[in-house]
Amino acid sequence: MSDTSEGTGEGPPPRSRPAAVRWLETAELAVGVALLALILVLMLTQALQRHLPVTGWVWTGELARLGLVWLAFSLAGYLLGRDEHIALKLVDFAPSAWVRRGVWVVANLVVAAVCAAFTAEAAELVFGGSPMTTPALGIPMSFVYAIPLVGLALAALRAAANAFLPGPPAEPLPADTDTDADTGEADR
Repeated sequence: MSDTSEGTGEGPPPRSRPAAVRWLETAELAVGVALLALILVLMLTQALQRHLPVTGWVWTGELARLGLVWLAFSLAGYLLGRDEHIALKLVDFAPSAWVRRGVWVVANLVVAAVCAAFTAEAAELVFGGSPMTTPALGIPMSFVYAIPLVGLALAALRAAANAFLPGPPAEPLPADTDTDADTGEADR
């Protein structure tokens, strides 16, 4: 079945994002790629150390673990903004557009509230002045918590924006539930 929305005005308009949001998405994605590359290099270094007659660097494992945590938090806002996060898409098959939109708004408001609460707690950890440091590298824990703080704040902002801006619920149902234009019967 061909897409009939081209040129006919049917279907939702493409979702455009402001230039600042596109720049932010690019920056978030670049940070994610850099962290993934860092984890890869550190893991390869650890594997190489096991097969060489040299003493291992303990800090490589510590930094790789921190990099994985930083990766998860730094990409949370990016994934929320692009609707690519882990989600149950069961409601997407609801027949009413207003039901899909209502669930979308409520879900994003809940995510925004939870991320805002986590942001407040992360701010307390960052600015609380804890004397703790990481065991191998000696990085102050307030620095370790800074990336999750920024990631959670961006995720809260993205979820709030999703709730109030037009988004994926306006998109049509998948092609397997559309009706055939020639026969009027549902595709099977």
